Amino acid sequence: MILFVGFFFWYIPSVGLVNIHPVLPLIFGIGLAMLLLILTAGTIGLSLAIIKGRDVFHSYKFRGILIKFFLPLMTMMGGLFRIPKIKIEQSFIEINNQLVKGMGKKLKPERILILMPHCIQYADCKIKVTRNVKNCVGCGRCEIGELVSLSEEFGIDLFISTGGTIARRKVYEKRPNAIVAVACERDLTSGIQDAYPLPVIAVVNKRPQGYCIGTGVEIAAVREALRGFLE
Repeated sequence: MILFVGFFFWYIPSVGLVNIHPVLPLIFGIGLAMLLLILTAGTIGLSLAIIKGRDVFHSYKFRGILIKFFLPLMTMMGGLFRIPKIKIEQSFIEINNQLVKGMGKKLKPERILILMPHCIQYADCKIKVTRNVKNCVGCGRCEIGELVSLSEEFGIDLFISTGGTIARRKVYEKRPNAIVAVACERDLTSGIQDAYPLPVIAVVNKRPQGYCIGTGVEIAAVREALRGFLE
């Protein structure tokens, strides 16, 4: 297969489309024009949805374009122009959040799920909160106590995940209509892709000690995200 693809991309520029078949240049031109038209329409639609801050021509459809088309394109262009991957992920997360907010989806608290990474817990804490967050005693060494209070205030389920597989299982079991997720840019990007078409508002974590240990979160940002979903 690899040899076939390599031969294909060598043969076309070497011999030329017209030499393969007289109609191929026309077909290639039409296909390229359609691709450019879709790209232009998608770019305009995304821009309008972000600028207006509300649902424009069904924001959920543009989320699909963003996730399935623009993210791979952005990643490829980033590699060509040596743009750090984290910058692309941050842009993707910001655009996704704007589109989700633009959908104006309002839900009951029980249809929303808060997902937090295990690394947000104080590293030396002996209490296990991954099975039951209410085991937290609220010592104040990490934000889990505040998050528990926030979930109780709004009546929203809070889950502390030890990894992506566990998080996906929880989403499958809970079957929420929307998610507020906290993690690093890489995990949020992959999580948004995995959860689509489920709307996800992503909040990037704080990393004073680096990745995967002693991380934190802006409680105000989580509160704002939740209020955006609530009726």
